[in-house]
Amino acid sequence: MAEAKSLLSLIARGYAAGREDAATEALRFILSRSDSARDEFAKFLAVNGEPLPIACFRTQQLVNGAFPDMACFDGDGKHLAFVESKFWASLTRNQPVTYWEALPDDRPAVLLFLAPTSRVVDRDEFSLWAILIQRLRGANHDLTLFDGQEREDLVTATSEDGQRRLMLTSWDVLLDRLAEATKKDEDHQACFEVAELRGLAFDAIRDDDTARDVNLRRLIADAVKQVRELGWANTDGLAVGGAPGDHYARFFRLGGRITGLRIDYRAEKQMRQPLWLWFWENTSDQHSSVGFDEVRDKLGTSAKPGLEWLPKDVCIPIDLPAGAGREARLDALVGELKRIAKIIDPHVPTYHREPPTD
Repeated sequence: MAEAKSLLSLIARGYAAGREDAATEALRFILSRSDSARDEFAKFLAVNGEPLPIACFRTQQLVNGAFPDMACFDGDGKHLAFVESKFWASLTRNQPVTYWEALPDDRPAVLLFLAPTSRVVDRDEFSLWAILIQRLRGANHDLTLFDGQEREDLVTATSEDGQRRLMLTSWDVLLDRLAEATKKDEDHQACFEVAELRGLAFDAIRDDDTARDVNLRRLIADAVKQVRELGWANTDGLAVGGAPGDHYARFFRLGGRITGLRIDYRAEKQMRQPLWLWFWENTSDQHSSVGFDEVRDKLGTSAKPGLEWLPKDVCIPIDLPAGAGREARLDALVGELKRIAKIIDPHVPTYHREPPTD
């Protein structure tokens, strides 16, 4: 396991199931002790340009039969905001509707979700933001969505009357703001504590291989579907396979030859390269129109790097744009599959569908 990025992160590793709770408690501790951090947080949650008058914070306090990660109160002890800390866990049944309905509707209030950057910038129908909006609208809450945000990793929506605000942002966005404010105020203790929390968030996001794996598998499935619809791939009789802890592969025919988009866990650890297009000698396949040696010859130098533990196979590394959103990553993956398919069969898409008849 990689070295922990902070003392707080090292300690929290012993309580992996409670990393979200540990991060929330650390955030409450910082905001409660540091005036500069608390003032910046109030500005960050501003509704209609007005900072929320936050006076204190409590974690895991019962609200409407549920326990929000952190509740924010004004000087009179009234709710102003709820904060829900997420790394890779799914939404609970109370999120977000129970907490949205617990917010006051007669004064400005905020429901904030903190999550890894990749979960914030993802905008497909299964994304965190999409599910938040779907659940609130499914509970008959009208929302106004704000497009064209200043940052891709900060999205907001408001209730119809504009009093309640839903926010989804990354840990990086919030912690950058707190770090800048505490540094400017020369609050050295708070600067150290923000750095500790940043280390915990970094490790929690990086270490959760399961969630990242799920996202990559979804990306693979969508890419294969698109390439199939374009006529360059066929999935008939082919699905998924692999060996736990070794690799996962989605199999399909590309340009007339069975291949697989392979997540190789050894390559991910050793080379930081998880995704590969994988061809192998398959004598039992009677439907391939292109031979294995022909594929190797046509792909040329791109086929040579391979993987040392698969020396007889053709393994082509697939690079995805770092830091890009899901749609950009999907476009890049589809584009690479099309490029390789055209090398194998440069004339027309290999798999044709007859046009519909009237």
